[in-house]
Amino acid sequence: MNWNVRPKPVLKWAGGKQILAEELVGRFPSRYSTFYEPFVGGASVLLQADPERAVVGDLNPWLVDTYRAIRRGWKKVAAVLDTLPNTKEDYFRIRKIQPGALNHVERAAHLIYLNKTCFRGLFRVNRRGEFNVPYGGYQRRYYDPDNLAAFAARLRRFDIRCQDFELTIADARPGDFIYCDPPYYKYGGYSDFNRYTPSQFRENDHLRLAACCRELDERGIQWAVSNSNTRFIRCVYEGFRILECNNRREINLNSQSRNISELFITNF
Repeated sequence: MNWNVRPKPVLKWAGGKQILAEELVGRFPSRYSTFYEPFVGGASVLLQADPERAVVGDLNPWLVDTYRAIRRGWKKVAAVLDTLPNTKEDYFRIRKIQPGALNHVERAAHLIYLNKTCFRGLFRVNRRGEFNVPYGGYQRRYYDPDNLAAFAARLRRFDIRCQDFELTIADARPGDFIYCDPPYYKYGGYSDFNRYTPSQFRENDHLRLAACCRELDERGIQWAVSNSNTRFIRCVYEGFRILECNNRREINLNSQSRNISELFITNF
């Protein structure tokens, strides 16, 4: 295995930054002590940044448990994945199994399996926290052994937390850098998907994040935020540097609506 190759995400994630990751990381500060990413999602930006030290978090316990299981023993996760058949009948059988009824290795394998076989690789849960995406019928490999091994090796450098973003970044200090990629404020239409957890990320949460960023700025901590190109977001981050960048939303059923403009906001 070539340890110099940067691993790719092991999950497809709605709102993921694989297309933009290189561009965004190129705009990050050239030097920082600890990298913080409180909405880690599919980890595209984390892998592109490839920091020596990082604190990452997410409020989705199934996602965090999956990353922790891969970090502890990716071969065990892979072994379970090898036993899961890709048929419509098996998909719905496996989808019905509650993650809490599984051990940590099985839980990780089930999330990767569902992500690779569900419709458009979408993670979505209902208000009861139940995964409810239809079967996609894709015949694709669940994982690449070399990539999964490299991904696990990278995760061993990092502190992975399952908690609210304010708690994840609470111990940040001047010299650290924080990148926030929250569920986006609504554009309108299908692109407003934000059911990553039983509770959605709502307008008050965006206001709370913006207030947190202003407090970080007062403490001399550098940060960047990605969000929708909307009047609301421009207003709550007024006074900071706001750049536009182009991205693509592959989960949108209308191919003509997949190209979007979004914002990259910084205090440096």
